[in-house]
Amino acid sequence: MDLSGKPLDRDELGTLYTIARVLNSTLDLDEVLHMVMDQVIEVVDADRGFLMLENRETSLLEFNIARNNRARTLEKTEFEQISLSTVNQVVGTQKAVTDADLFDPTKSMQDYGIRSIMCAPLVVRDTCIGAVYVDRRTIMDLFTSKHRELLLAFCHQAAIAIDNARLFADLTKTMRKVNEDKQYRDNIFASIANGIITTDSSGIITMFNAAAGLILNLNPQMVLGKHYKKVFHVRPQVVLTELLHTTQVQHEHGTTVPHSVVCNIPGRRGLVYLNVYVSSLRDAQSMSIGMALVVDDRTELKLKEAEAKEIRRLFSRYVHPRVVEQLIKNPQALKLGGETKEITVIFADIRGYTRLSENLAPEEVMNLLNAYLKMMVEQIWEEEGTITAFLGDALMAIFNAPLPQKSHALKAVRAAWNMRQAVLDYQRSRPQEMPISFGFGVNTGLAVVGNLGSEERIQNYTAIGDAVNVANRLQSSAADNNVLLNNSTYLQVYRHVQVGQPFSLDVKNKTEQLKVRYLIGLN
Repeated sequence: MDLSGKPLDRDELGTLYTIARVLNSTLDLDEVLHMVMDQVIEVVDADRGFLMLENRETSLLEFNIARNNRARTLEKTEFEQISLSTVNQVVGTQKAVTDADLFDPTKSMQDYGIRSIMCAPLVVRDTCIGAVYVDRRTIMDLFTSKHRELLLAFCHQAAIAIDNARLFADLTKTMRKVNEDKQYRDNIFASIANGIITTDSSGIITMFNAAAGLILNLNPQMVLGKHYKKVFHVRPQVVLTELLHTTQVQHEHGTTVPHSVVCNIPGRRGLVYLNVYVSSLRDAQSMSIGMALVVDDRTELKLKEAEAKEIRRLFSRYVHPRVVEQLIKNPQALKLGGETKEITVIFADIRGYTRLSENLAPEEVMNLLNAYLKMMVEQIWEEEGTITAFLGDALMAIFNAPLPQKSHALKAVRAAWNMRQAVLDYQRSRPQEMPISFGFGVNTGLAVVGNLGSEERIQNYTAIGDAVNVANRLQSSAADNNVLLNNSTYLQVYRHVQVGQPFSLDVKNKTEQLKVRYLIGLN
């Protein structure tokens, strides 16, 4: 595996997919826990590790299993010297850590010769159910951010497998008491978010909880007491009849491998994504008493994944990657249909394009312009600005959109000044190149921001309005190699900047003169 910090490649994704299938091949909790620890130690190349789960009654973490890289079970005492502060931190924050994330190595690391540690949460539906800890004592290399990325991806799959195994353990325990306390059983199933369906040994449906009714859009009261073939005849696209029949005939002694279904269900909007698990049920004498079916509705998760993909598509070209991640975490902050808000706008223009075209080949002109534009983009991204347009030899950027920024005017002014400095430094380091002049305009005001363009073809996130036009006019009026600030921007940043004397400026389509200043430094 490539552990240099790059995104997961195809081989690594394939490995995780294979691991997911292995983890979901059984619903026996002890087997799942053994598989989780053996697989995680192999995936991240650790010496050993342990897994803790939260007791659902006491909400306290409990030590469940420890293994080493020889697939041997270790006693809890092997880890008594390990400080649990890191595990508690991971469970509390739901964020993975390596020793590189800690301010100082823990005393237990120093005392017991542990070279590197890593710990990640087990999260299901935004709830942390435990954590996985691994360490290295004999391997010289430290865990890297790529190891942490792999561990997080693995723990996402492991948490689902553990949660399903615990769910089935609860289900089996409850089924043994079905004749003793039917009301209690009904209450338990009604509180489970997954769809739970059970049949007796002849195939008659004996349990159909409310969640199953919502997922399949069937009335639970109308299906109880009927044969599963008759009930699911109206939902052939979910293939439940075939799965239950196969379990009866071929899988009487175990749980089937999870089956993924993507289909349309009448009464539900759009495609529905389901994971279906079927198991035979047996009594204390190992006699068949029926079947249990769990339907896990993954539609909401898939919609979130699609939403995240769309946000990446729209914004990865315009803003810094960390801003994209913030948008994915809080998609409600986006108003792509358009909103009016105060923003600060920068226009930057590289001048002398005609002279360049006369003296350089087209390829050289393009390379030179791209070099300058790249420098400018880096400074805008450093201040978390949004690139909204490249206009030949110019660019436009906005601040305070799509995410709010308290000091958006100051961020924009810093970006403009740093662009100026970066370009001047670049020119001083390459005196042999043809000198290029430039101008910047910065303005703050109200504008409409959102997606603009053809919905079926191409859309860009941008801003329109007088604030944008004024910034463009300022850039056109700025002296070569200078930044011109409108008064609306200056009033928000005057404590942080050094400027020249104010003067009045006539601009196109404005009846009143603008009060502007040249930026000459930052405090």
